[in-house]
Amino acid sequence: MRTRALRMATWAFSWLAPRSQREALLGDLAEEFALRAGAASAAAACRWYLRQMCASATPLLWSRLTRTAWIATAGTALLAYIAVGLVEFMVHWAMAGSSLTGGDAFDPVGMIITFPMVVLIACCAARLRRAAPFVLGTIMLLNVTAMTLWANEHVPTGYAIAYFIVGPVAALLGGALNSQRGARSSR
Repeated sequence: MRTRALRMATWAFSWLAPRSQREALLGDLAEEFALRAGAASAAAACRWYLRQMCASATPLLWSRLTRTAWIATAGTALLAYIAVGLVEFMVHWAMAGSSLTGGDAFDPVGMIITFPMVVLIACCAARLRRAAPFVLGTIMLLNVTAMTLWANEHVPTGYAIAYFIVGPVAALLGGALNSQRGARSSR
């Protein structure tokens, strides 16, 4: 049981530690553990080892999170989501006075008009952060799920299903188009 806990703690620690320092940190901990196990009991050495791991986990996690670009990716995706919302607002506002929709709040014409704009927004977001379209699609999917679960009005089933598919697919398609554009320009 103790060996399994040590292996799990070492695995978590190795994941959290920066690659450049991982071997040295784990080596120092193993060396000190061996010294403590020889001087005292193995149980005391295990407790010391686990305390060191727990004390290091929070700073290492924070370091790992700040080393990665997830904050910039999430920010780019959030800005793209706001842009999508503005486009949807403008499309619905423009269509409110037109005879295309006939006043129906759940008209697929707005979705058809918005789709290429979402693809374009996701493509632009992908130029800034490669993973932004995936995060944008996830945000859209989570938002549609929340709106569907807590909606006070009846939404036609086909329209709800379309929104679950169209928004995330448009975001992913925008990211794929950016990837294809990058692949062609590098040839």
